Amino acid sequence: MASAGAVSPAAVSSVAVAVAELGGRVAISTRALERTVTAIAASRLGVSSSDVKIRLMDDAGLLSVTVSAPVRMPPLRANTSGQTLPARVLAARAEIREDITRIAGAHVGTVGVTVTHVNLEVERRVR
Repeated sequence: MASAGAVSPAAVSSVAVAVAELGGRVAISTRALERTVTAIAASRLGVSSSDVKIRLMDDAGLLSVTVSAPVRMPPLRANTSGQTLPARVLAARAEIREDITRIAGAHVGTVGVTVTHVNLEVERRVR
């Protein structure tokens, strides 16, 4: 669930898109942005949206995002890729930032990720 972060009108307006040729504008509410960011973070960390907590702040006109959530990792014996937990989180952080920009059109300053715990994927055996 998203926390009620202090998002200033400047940060929300950085998401607003002027539609010059049609006249008018399109604006994304803070709540809609919070839910979008929560869904993006959950998807990139491989967990449920209900396990993700976010905080959105204005960072000199850019959107600052703080994510607190578990991360899903492969079983220890099955981690043949050799990907470490820090590498997994760094990759997810970059993907979260790119997805927010691509999907919401927000200008993202910083993205911080705090891992609350690790969910190991269930190792399935062939019968």
